[in-house]
Amino acid sequence: MSEIYILGCGAIGLLLAERLAHHHTVVLITRDSTDTEYFLTRGKIQHRLNVQVTTLKQLNKKIQTCIVPVKAYQLEQACKEIIPHLSHDADIILSHNGMHDLSEISAKLASKQALFFLSTSMGGMKSAPNTVIFKGPGLTQLGACNLAAQLTLNDVYQKWFSQRFDPIEMVDDINVIRWQKLCVNIAINPLSAIKQCPNGALRAPKYASDVLDLLNEACFIAHLEGVQLKLNEELARAYNVMTLTAKNTSSMAQDIKLKRRSEIDAICGFISLTAQKHGRHADINDRLWRQIKLIEQT
Repeated sequence: MSEIYILGCGAIGLLLAERLAHHHTVVLITRDSTDTEYFLTRGKIQHRLNVQVTTLKQLNKKIQTCIVPVKAYQLEQACKEIIPHLSHDADIILSHNGMHDLSEISAKLASKQALFFLSTSMGGMKSAPNTVIFKGPGLTQLGACNLAAQLTLNDVYQKWFSQRFDPIEMVDDINVIRWQKLCVNIAINPLSAIKQCPNGALRAPKYASDVLDLLNEACFIAHLEGVQLKLNEELARAYNVMTLTAKNTSSMAQDIKLKRRSEIDAICGFISLTAQKHGRHADINDRLWRQIKLIEQT
């Protein structure tokens, strides 16, 4: 069986591990414990994940394929720690909410090391440090982030993802997909975190103006960055996700409830700072960015 490593044991990492373990050897790289067992709960049924566990210190060979599904604010440190353990032609697959300048990470890779991004709207929530609750299916998309990945995208897609993920698709321009996912994050995460409500509650008319203003700013800033998004399409996409995940709690709402750092810097913060880079303002995104940061500090 082929071997794939997953850095960390977050909700998405465990969801990916469960799918991949049916046909591959999955190794979780955790911070300090290799004795922990990991579980996935689906409905009323819980089962143990068929995974191996190791730590970075215990790695004794180079990694060929590694998924890095960490929080956006953890990405730079995670890549700094994992890159020395990668083979010269490794495949690195990132997955996170929000936006991060991936060119900085790509520049640290060898010429044959391929960088991919995996976007997924599968729902998962950690009920315990070693347990994820499956909250519902969602579209998973894989795309290339550097030249080496463009050359091997089809091979990586067919080997790891095409058989175990449904719906799943390989995309030519992952940057557009990342912006589209960012718009969904912007429409749902900050408002659900502030109001501590499930995603579906945001379909109420009282939130409509905020959702519209947030996405209007995001689409405008995307245009300045050379990404052509249509406001009506991003609104429809966001409301569709609200409907499909109506009973789910967003990751940011969970983070705020549990007094953890959120990914707001890479969501509303990204829009606000990118607007400033172009000499513009994104007042609604800036307001919610600062509001979430204030909540985090209390």
